[in-house]
Amino acid sequence: MVAGNGGGPLGDGIAAFHLEQRARGVSPHTARAQNGDLEKLLNHAVRCGWDTWEVSPRTLRGFALELGERGLDPASQARALSTVRTFFKWLWETRRITRNPASGLRNPKQPKRLPAFLTEGESQALLDLPPAVDFPSARLSCLLELLYASGLRVSELVGLDLQDLLADQRTLRVLGKGRKERLVPYHERAGEVLAAYLGHRGAFLAGKALPQSPALFLNQRGGRLTPTSVRALLRQALEAAAVRARVSPHALRHSFATHLLNRGMDLRAIQELLGHASLSTTQRYTHLGLDELARTYEKAHPRAKG
Repeated sequence: MVAGNGGGPLGDGIAAFHLEQRARGVSPHTARAQNGDLEKLLNHAVRCGWDTWEVSPRTLRGFALELGERGLDPASQARALSTVRTFFKWLWETRRITRNPASGLRNPKQPKRLPAFLTEGESQALLDLPPAVDFPSARLSCLLELLYASGLRVSELVGLDLQDLLADQRTLRVLGKGRKERLVPYHERAGEVLAAYLGHRGAFLAGKALPQSPALFLNQRGGRLTPTSVRALLRQALEAAAVRARVSPHALRHSFATHLLNRGMDLRAIQELLGHASLSTTQRYTHLGLDELARTYEKAHPRAKG
């Protein structure tokens, strides 16, 4: 443990903290991580000539700056600073220090990860399935085609009822976050796949003598399909199409938006289709009418025939 590193009273304080943590039953993994983080802190404190843990917030921020200067990635810095906050809180609660200098210690900003999405080629490979021959294959084709055609969240897709299909307008009535309703168009190819699925859906219910259900997408027992089931079906489809693994159903939503944007669709229109309150905290987007949305969509969607 770090107490043996020649830290004197400083090391003794860390050793006492570790003893209490073990008594509280922290996992071996957590204990190892805390030990490594506090060893960094102790080494810094000894180099800087700290006599006690009674330091100012400004002095402690020097350690945070050093972590960045040493080239630690933001996630590792955040973990180390979390340990330091826990340690100083314990020092203060056990009255080893009179104030907690780590209470205002902030983590470095984490880089924003770009959402995963498929290329247009990967999307085509995933969606160009053999013709459906039964209920499961028709359902899979329809799930994938509508996810990519509409950019819906999985929860929105499985929440669709038959009455939400406005087939004569090729439009879905979607209940999104905050129970906000929006209308989302879909292209002709998606309409064909949807019609084929509805035929197999009716035959499936009749063949199994199952009661009618308002849900559009059904499981093998005739109940509403769940988001978890959709994710499992997508994993299987990705493997069958030899498309990159570790892509979630949400990636089809990102692919939908990315491909439309790349093909020139206006961000405001994409915002409307996705049901976002805003696409940026610094911009406002205007509300577009359904007719304009549908015209722009038909021109931009890779699977549309326009």
